[in-house]
Amino acid sequence: MDELQNLFDEHILKRNIEFAALFVLNYESLKEYVVDRVRGFYAESIVFNGDELRYKESDEYKKQVRNLDTQIDTASMKWFMNAGAITEQELDLYHVCRKRRNDITHELLKNLYSGFHENDVALFRSMVHLYQKIDNWWINEIEIPTSAEKIPADYNRDQVFGGQAFVLSAINDIILANGADKYNEILELLRKMQKEKNYGQECN
Repeated sequence: MDELQNLFDEHILKRNIEFAALFVLNYESLKEYVVDRVRGFYAESIVFNGDELRYKESDEYKKQVRNLDTQIDTASMKWFMNAGAITEQELDLYHVCRKRRNDITHELLKNLYSGFHENDVALFRSMVHLYQKIDNWWINEIEIPTSAEKIPADYNRDQVFGGQAFVLSAINDIILANGADKYNEILELLRKMQKEKNYGQECN
């Protein structure tokens, strides 16, 4: 009966679909992040194919990254591990997340029927933490040291995060914790700022 309830109880079904979508979204975002950051770091040049940005891979990238593994996401994660950003256990965690993502994607109906459990929630949280850890490391160890910007006196290295990390965190918060209200306030503020900006441009 529990399996049938997973499919035919509207509330349970919606929550399971939301969780499945969030798991895949967070995994794909993590995968894209690690591949793009390292590829861009070694890129010889950047070209645009329509709206798509592409990096021209350098010989150094092929030597330092592609040689680490046949799968580029694993090779990129190994690069982060060799740089001290993550541990070998966290690399193993990434592989567990990839396996679970593949199962959810290719066997979605089966997963909706059986439902998601505490181990899935724990794995999701670990994956989110891994993304945040890599994002924080990248900003502190790569972006800031290579930029010409002055670091504020009250800078807290443990609290920094990138734009994509913020958006992903907001989506997770809205879906999982019903945190839409606080983001609606931010949205209204942004709309107000945009309206004032447009008004100022019209006056000029």
